[in-house]
Amino acid sequence: METGLIGLPLSGKTTIFNSLTGKNASLSAFSGGKREKNIAEINVPDNRVNVMTSVFKPKKTIFATVTFEDLQIEITPEGGITPSSIADIRNLNAVVIIVRAFKNESVPHPFEKLDPGADLKKVLDSLIYSDYEMIEKRKERLGREAKKATREYQLLDKMSETLLSGSLIGTGFLTEEDMKLFAGFSFITNKPVIVIINMGESNADTKGLEETAKNYNITVFPLRGDLEMEISQLPREDQKDFLLDMGLTEPAMDRFLQYIYKTLNLISFLTVGEDEVRAWSIPGGFNAQKAAGRIHTDLEKGFIRAEVVSFDDLAAAGSLQEAKKTGKLRLEGKDYTVKDGDIMNILFNV
Repeated sequence: METGLIGLPLSGKTTIFNSLTGKNASLSAFSGGKREKNIAEINVPDNRVNVMTSVFKPKKTIFATVTFEDLQIEITPEGGITPSSIADIRNLNAVVIIVRAFKNESVPHPFEKLDPGADLKKVLDSLIYSDYEMIEKRKERLGREAKKATREYQLLDKMSETLLSGSLIGTGFLTEEDMKLFAGFSFITNKPVIVIINMGESNADTKGLEETAKNYNITVFPLRGDLEMEISQLPREDQKDFLLDMGLTEPAMDRFLQYIYKTLNLISFLTVGEDEVRAWSIPGGFNAQKAAGRIHTDLEKGFIRAEVVSFDDLAAAGSLQEAKKTGKLRLEGKDYTVKDGDIMNILFNV
């Protein structure tokens, strides 16, 4: 899953990127017209993978991953996002907006006044307008082709009305069939959006930001970016005491990954064996056939059935053979709803 960090200049995006990834990317602003970005692929902590590795002793162990991208967003003088930066955002699976709340006279705010609520509104308005503009252009073309009666045009019209009212399209607006219809598009405001409030030693009032986020149905995750970044640079075993001083038990990376999974309703299933133990992330509610497609498209196309056992049952049994003897390993069809921690072996024929 590609998760992009965006925000206004000097909001602390790279500081947050380092906090969430343990990387040490340069904090200096990009210059000279270069459009570079920092990228890090992070393993999602999952003790079930560790347990299955100890059971099967595979050649390879692979955790589910989240890719964080610290995008170098270009901003217009009015605070809008430039078209070239919008194009980068469209490629993401999820958008994380970094909003500055920390006060620091040595780091001037790009619009003079530090107002977290107004800053968030600037970014959201820019995303909304970019989708609205794209939709209106498509509607105009369909109109010229006498296709106003098509489902595509009707959906575009509804989305246009939603955006014109100042709202996001939202992740639940389009059905799975609708998403296929718009496969050639990538609506930003239809993606999951999360806000990270970048806090400091002294902070601006964030009530306006929280109210704005609530109105847009966006969740908010506060983070003390500067301290969390320093802690993230330490070896894992040395982080505990510093985190306890902040009243925390886990580093920002682990806390935010758990937050993403909960907020985006993601779960993990596992495949196990002597060659490989691996975790796969899917949205909650996926059936067995769709989950098989995450492993390989051939498995989805040729799906016959799935051998399924829960993690707890397999851990208790100690082996697949023992789980089968005790009736814990069962066969499920394509419509079976995969549960978090299921261990599956896909039977297929192409």
